[in-house]
Amino acid sequence: MKITKKNFNNVPKEWLFFNPINNSHDKYFFKISNKTGVIFFYENRKEEEKYLKKIKPYAEWCKNKGINFLIQSSIYWANKYGAFGIFLDRKNLSIRHKLSLASFKKKILVAGKVHNLNEANKFGKFLNMVFISNVFDTQSYPDKKKLSLFNFFSMCFLLKKKKVFALGGVNKSNFKKLKNRYLYGFGAISYFKN
Repeated sequence: MKITKKNFNNVPKEWLFFNPINNSHDKYFFKISNKTGVIFFYENRKEEEKYLKKIKPYAEWCKNKGINFLIQSSIYWANKYGAFGIFLDRKNLSIRHKLSLASFKKKILVAGKVHNLNEANKFGKFLNMVFISNVFDTQSYPDKKKLSLFNFFSMCFLLKKKKVFALGGVNKSNFKKLKNRYLYGFGAISYFKN
């Protein structure tokens, strides 16, 4: 999907991070509305082939329901399934990606995840949408350290020209603590289970 001002302004404010390999998540996946976007992801490189095989029915369901979705790390698969864009993290950002992202950023939406100010500085310039992680302690990744509110707000300010989202342990009540004029929305896993 070509990025235009109109469809970039209609980016959902909430995003479900969904791993199609984990079938136990199906029960809440099929309950989301078209006000929620979906980011299809996999945990590690070894899962990539299995992920690409399992993603098709979920991507087709999203298209039929008018739900925006992003596919991790592959412009080819994003185009094949008619995704709203691609999702990258620092592990997937190679020199090859950096070169192609410079030209693709205006054609497809490029989203990514950052964990600190250094990553936000280096990686943010390649993205249209940025998820700042981990904002709170999470059920999904209990060992990951959360950011201080000061660092979170600093990163929001640094990335103010992007669509900025909070990620990690977000729910309706604690999301209010994060509100600032540079924060657009949030991404989550556990939030959608409830």
